[in-house]
Amino acid sequence: MPNQRDLSLDAFRGLTVMMMIIVNIQGNGDAAYAALKHAEWHGLTFADVIFPWFLFIVGLSIPLALDRISSGSPWPKVIKRSLLLFALGVLLAWLIRPVEFDQIRWMGVLQRIGIVYCACAAIALASRSWAVAAIIAVTALGLHSWLLFVIVDGANSLTEGAGLNAALDQQLLPGRLLRKTWDPEGVLSTLPAIASGLIGVAVMRAKTTDLNRAIIGMIMAILGWLISAWIPVNKALWSASFVLLTAGTGLVVWMVMRQIWPGIAQSRFARLAVLLGQTALTLYVIHMLLLALIVRKLPDGTRIWDALFAKMTALGLDPAFASLLFALLAGAICVAPLRWLQSKGWLIRA
Repeated sequence: MPNQRDLSLDAFRGLTVMMMIIVNIQGNGDAAYAALKHAEWHGLTFADVIFPWFLFIVGLSIPLALDRISSGSPWPKVIKRSLLLFALGVLLAWLIRPVEFDQIRWMGVLQRIGIVYCACAAIALASRSWAVAAIIAVTALGLHSWLLFVIVDGANSLTEGAGLNAALDQQLLPGRLLRKTWDPEGVLSTLPAIASGLIGVAVMRAKTTDLNRAIIGMIMAILGWLISAWIPVNKALWSASFVLLTAGTGLVVWMVMRQIWPGIAQSRFARLAVLLGQTALTLYVIHMLLLALIVRKLPDGTRIWDALFAKMTALGLDPAFASLLFALLAGAICVAPLRWLQSKGWLIRA
């Protein structure tokens, strides 16, 4: 694959970030369409595939980014980017929920992206072989699957809030755990999350055709479905079946986008998707700042978020549709300043 920017990949990244925002800012999570809610525990919804798709895209992007560094060691950039992503994640989480230092949630979406990026970049720098990345990914998934069945206090990790998954979070993570006894971006699930990124590295390093990549994606998805009988599909655990299903479907989606891209590249939709992808971090930060604003309470004790949604439902709209419309309007607010910020060079770049 030529060492140049792939605009279809930018567009895929942009659409993924936009879908993350729409899921995050539903007007009412309980009223939202089922596809836009995360599975309670085992299972898979559309909302569940978005974050792993993004980590897969992170992996795809790493070889392209590293190969463009023509002089000097890439390590300072890798470390700076990883630390910036982690620090931004902690800061934004604190802005949404200002708390005492010992109650800060240290893990989250941006923090996980920073960790996965650092680990995948290190492996990509250590070896240019697609096979090395693939072997490490498979090994990580196998090890994680075995660890899920380790019995701790009479239960394994397939039970919510129990087993090694919860024990490691309780013992190793400082501050607040999102689910009280465990964290969905916790210690054990970080291992297969790195595998999601490494699959992307392997795909980009492999010299093969788009058709072969699409076939590989379908094989991964089918394999994920088959092993789900033993290792349930579970986003919170980031199970092996979940990784294979999401990486496989993500690869197929990207290959379809690459095939249709020449015909749609000049459309307004495609140009917008590319803009979103090239400003993804800035867009995500804006949406977090918007969240930090609308979770504040009015003088009567009502959250701004709830008050705004109440006004929409007062129009007689179906609650699920109103919830989606709320998210789309919030997303539009986040997107609105991007072109201007880009023209001023005021983008947040990790």
